Amino acid sequence: MGFIDDKMEGRHEIEICGARILIDDGKAEVTEPPKIAYCPMRSRVYGTEEEDAASVLATLRENVDEWGMFTSERLLRTEDRTVTFGASEIISDALRDGLLDCAVTVCEGAGTFICSDPQVVQAVGAHMTGIISTSPIPALQERLKREGCTLLDENAFIDQLSGLERAASMGHKRIAVTVMGKDAFTAQAIKERGTELGVETLLIGVHTTAVCGFTAELMVYYCDILFLCASAQLWKKAGTRAKVQMGTGIPVLGISDAGKRMILNRAMSIPEQLLIMKSPIPREDMGERPRPLYQPDCASDTLSPEK
Repeated sequence: MGFIDDKMEGRHEIEICGARILIDDGKAEVTEPPKIAYCPMRSRVYGTEEEDAASVLATLRENVDEWGMFTSERLLRTEDRTVTFGASEIISDALRDGLLDCAVTVCEGAGTFICSDPQVVQAVGAHMTGIISTSPIPALQERLKREGCTLLDENAFIDQLSGLERAASMGHKRIAVTVMGKDAFTAQAIKERGTELGVETLLIGVHTTAVCGFTAELMVYYCDILFLCASAQLWKKAGTRAKVQMGTGIPVLGISDAGKRMILNRAMSIPEQLLIMKSPIPREDMGERPRPLYQPDCASDTLSPEK
């Protein structure tokens, strides 16, 4: 199943709800189906009540049409907050309020890039899918540079560890770094390299549905902020170290004090009423969660006991 849109440029492999989608020469095609049947966040944002190949393609098409994703005309600046506790929302508010100097994150067509502008970080990340690989979109890269962003290279390479090193070489001291579940094995190296460089590295684990085994343990141990998504193992394990939870459908956990501070800083910008209470986390009885939670065959974990 797929669709053709000649506005899309380059070759990209992305992940939505665990589904793999290949975008090549203006054609988007599902190569692996979603790993879950329902996502409460996507239900709220897109009105999707059942996930399948058609649903993930529909939201991809919507993002191409409305945000220009995978095109030279991609939207690169916004103050809109798409979800209450999304990664881009948390990072953008932290940049705006001086908790961070910059973010090392990823954009299709550009790969790893470094940015200190809250509006650009929000625009790029607001509807971001999990980018597995991407190829250059030169016009988009030039526009990012004009917005003050630094690209890791012009080949759209994704390497968050090298992004951290580049950010530190630019003089940044408080650096947020996003890491996808598929790259969880790099979490330890990123945190340790930050210590060697004498910078504060705020590691944010995103798109974690397929995380399991030892890589799940690495994310729980090294991430400052962790999105549980639909990973059965993270739902079991992450609460052993977490200090705060925001949201219930896709819980966002502050693992470290710095991560907790960033989440609570985001809460300060939310105009609606909030309930804050003492509780074991993650809470599973305060709303719908992804279903089914995904538990692939994987190596057993070693660092923390079963709850």
